[in-house]
Amino acid sequence: MTGWFSTDTDTAGVVQVALPLPLDQLFDYAVPVELASAARPGCRVRVSAGRQRHTGLIVASGPSEDADTAGTSDLKSIEAVLDAEPAMSVSLMEVLRQEAEAVLCPIGIALHAALPPGSAPQALRGFEVTPRGRAAAASGAVASDFAKLLDVLAAAPRTEAELRRVTSATPDALAELKRDGLIRDAILERGPRVKPTRVRVAAVAPGIDVDAATEDALSRASKQAALLRRLAELGPTPIATLAAEDARAPDHLRALVRRGLAEVREEIAALDAALPASSERVELTPEQRVACDAIGTAVDERASQTFLLHGVTGSGKTEVYLAAVARALAVGRQAIVLVPEITLTHQILGRLRARFGDQLAVLHSGLKPGERLAQWERLRAGQTPIAVGARSALFAPVQDLGVIVVDEEHDGAYKSEEGFRYHARQLALRRATADGCPLVLGSATPSLETRHAAERGRIAHLRLTHRVGSQPLPAVTVVDLVRERAAVPRGRKLILTSAMLRGLRETLDDGAQSILFLNRRGFSSQIACFACQHVERCKHCDISLTYHAAAQRLRCHYCDYEMKPPDVCTACGAEDSALLGIGTERLEEEVRTHFPDARIARLDRDTAGRRGHTESVLQGLHDGSIDVVIGTQMVAKGHDFPGVRLVGIVNADMGLHIPDFRASERTFQLLTQVSGRAGRSDTPGRVVLQTWSPDHYAIAPVAHHDYERFYAEEIGHRAALSYPPFGRIGMIRLSGPDEGAARIEANALADVARAEVATLGGEVLGPAPAPISRLRDRYRFQILVRHREWARVRDILRRVQAVGAQLPKDLRCHVDANPYDML
Repeated sequence: MTGWFSTDTDTAGVVQVALPLPLDQLFDYAVPVELASAARPGCRVRVSAGRQRHTGLIVASGPSEDADTAGTSDLKSIEAVLDAEPAMSVSLMEVLRQEAEAVLCPIGIALHAALPPGSAPQALRGFEVTPRGRAAAASGAVASDFAKLLDVLAAAPRTEAELRRVTSATPDALAELKRDGLIRDAILERGPRVKPTRVRVAAVAPGIDVDAATEDALSRASKQAALLRRLAELGPTPIATLAAEDARAPDHLRALVRRGLAEVREEIAALDAALPASSERVELTPEQRVACDAIGTAVDERASQTFLLHGVTGSGKTEVYLAAVARALAVGRQAIVLVPEITLTHQILGRLRARFGDQLAVLHSGLKPGERLAQWERLRAGQTPIAVGARSALFAPVQDLGVIVVDEEHDGAYKSEEGFRYHARQLALRRATADGCPLVLGSATPSLETRHAAERGRIAHLRLTHRVGSQPLPAVTVVDLVRERAAVPRGRKLILTSAMLRGLRETLDDGAQSILFLNRRGFSSQIACFACQHVERCKHCDISLTYHAAAQRLRCHYCDYEMKPPDVCTACGAEDSALLGIGTERLEEEVRTHFPDARIARLDRDTAGRRGHTESVLQGLHDGSIDVVIGTQMVAKGHDFPGVRLVGIVNADMGLHIPDFRASERTFQLLTQVSGRAGRSDTPGRVVLQTWSPDHYAIAPVAHHDYERFYAEEIGHRAALSYPPFGRIGMIRLSGPDEGAARIEANALADVARAEVATLGGEVLGPAPAPISRLRDRYRFQILVRHREWARVRDILRRVQAVGAQLPKDLRCHVDANPYDML
């Protein structure tokens, strides 16, 4: 562990420290003389605040503006500096400070969200032996059990948990030894809770002439010579990789090490989670060349220009991203590539690795803590110039960005809904501006805010209007479920229509692949009583329980509460019940019934939790070993599998009628995206779309891949109601265990907001119960604030936030200056 620890009371100045506390301020600390050279902005430090010790981050040198200038005598001192080199650059800290201020997040919480969890050294409470205790142990004046405990502590201070592992220490025994003055409390410095994942690699020893060695020293050791040549070809290679190629490779490697021809060392592990991809360069289309030239010029000129790369599905947006990254690397700069879903990192990784080798690191929440820290350390050490991952990859410790790419920029997953409630698109814009580099926002279905900004000329609009190779977009057949339902005998559940079944059969007969999309996991969406229509609901949330057939359990998808399906109705005692609605489990059962010989896989949040399952399914689509994939939105976005001929959308209306002003936009985007997975090879694809609302303006344009038709309709609705992009919305959410108390305080907060509106203008809506009115045993109320200016929305929310901070501890008030989750 790296660290410098204070032992002196003399100080050499003051620093401002951000702490992970819900207080929007920096804290002044004195710097001991011996820590003066180490206490630099961006370094983590150990400090005490109140009765607690915290890991803080030095933001700036010198006292804060409102600090008492009389001196540092009353200030607490830094106890330890935990980093040999800054963990965060001054530039990134400033970007995060700006975003934290914009979204009303305390700066300490925002900055700590950007650091790998568990990577800082720990300060733990423990015990150490006193001089009196040493003397007592040496003289034999204590009981044998106590003597052993004192001997252990004499060797080194220990935590209580460590003592229990090696002695019979009990809390009572430790308390008695403290009372007798034989031991005392101590703060113990320990290494980080998380260690970077490391791997043993082999390489040719420095200064070795491989040709000469293989002809001379290894002339009679052909296996060793072959391995040495292989190492020269591959460069530093994990020993496990060599062993996978040849089981005897470790033995040959040991012999090479003894001869001084090879060396073995530990390195931070690089992830290998990429799907195979061709490294062959493709000829760009004219539209791609225009886009690449525009972005490349911005890279060369260090221009912080934003581009909307608006391309239909299959138009080659990824190839433009690769060209932009290559241009950045060519001028000695770095790149960040964002994707909205962890599942999409496998494919983009394959493309990037095929083009740039191992010059990349992966950052997302699906990694093990040690893997994530290893990737962060590789970037921090400058070992790789490319960071790729989900929204948290924006925190990558790269120093000189040449380009930032946000793929599928419209996706709601880019919005953080907990703690630091940033939107990756806005944070990427701030980072690109600070680093002087272009920001590329790519999508086949841009968000209305981004499309409107392009229309107004605030960002550059680059278009890819045709698929690569002049492939046609898939033909879409819209199936009206109202008419289909009328033709189905009463009592029979309608899941797959005749058009869908026919499409699946024809695709299977042709040896091609299909994707069936249903954005609801589980077997059935609810279990209901025939007699009284009671629906089994979560005991902690205002939501129905979903039946999961594989586990034979009813499960809440919000709090994970689960129960065994009851034998009788819990409301009236009747025995007859029905499974209503369908999920991906039930759909899988239906497909297997119709096509028992088909190779079928399911990809949803339930199955993706099994490590390696997602990669296995995507690999099966890639190599043709799977015929039909059934999935939720995890299969809808960004994937490029040439064998997929048919996409079946089982229920297009799901999500269309939820109480959210973005519901129509999200529905259109999701349906267009999943439709675009079909027909990406030489053979045209097709889509069968089942819907109860074929004439809805969010569904009808999907049949013709007509984004502009949808945009024109939806932008008109937004303008009439002053919804984004024509106005801004802020949300106040209050929750508590008692419904009445929460309602009273929600009304009081609404009154505070209305008082501000009386001065600043705007409108306050609510309070009203949230669409999900109870979640995890907490009753939830929402208040919406509308205003044409975002600054005014923030001013109103800031005042409410200050009042909400004074509420009783069992009530929680959260404000969101840019809400995406309206439920």
